[in-house]
Amino acid sequence: MFVREEVQGWPKRGIGKNGDPRANRGYPACNGSISIIGPGNFCCPGDPAVFSLDARLQQDTLLLGDFPLCRLLLGNDANYPWFILVPRQADITEVFHLSAEQQQQLWNETSTLAAALNQSYAADKMNIGALGNVVAQLHMHVIVRFKTDVAWPSPVWGKVAAVPYSAAQVEEIKSRVHALQLTGLTLAGDAS
Repeated sequence: MFVREEVQGWPKRGIGKNGDPRANRGYPACNGSISIIGPGNFCCPGDPAVFSLDARLQQDTLLLGDFPLCRLLLGNDANYPWFILVPRQADITEVFHLSAEQQQQLWNETSTLAAALNQSYAADKMNIGALGNVVAQLHMHVIVRFKTDVAWPSPVWGKVAAVPYSAAQVEEIKSRVHALQLTGLTLAGDAS
């Protein structure tokens, strides 16, 4: 969760004058105000570089960590190992809104995660997709499927009511993801 504080009185021109912290962060003059987003992070109000997670995703998922581009979430539904990757870019609703480099990074992170989960869970099938009909913010579903799961062979959406994970189940999944040693993944709460 980000904490925002508006700071008035920053110079409208002359980046770096009067101690403007944006000088070291590459931000242009911000028409007299900036937002402080956590310690040491600054941006202009409405700056496209400011990422925030959609409220529905916040409500329905658990934070696992961050890849170089994407936030890694766990869908809070114990019926399926359901992972979600969300590019940490503001106002992105479609893959083609990302730069070509970001598109490739999204696909790399998705494929890396899916391959590792497939092996770890001995999946019968991996479901990968970005729909966005309910939550417009671009996010990629990576769902481990088994022929024995409650929705097989149908799509998982709306088939049965979600069953929230217990604390013990969440810790088991966090341990499993940690054991995958995915390149570039920083786990939530991991200082290294």
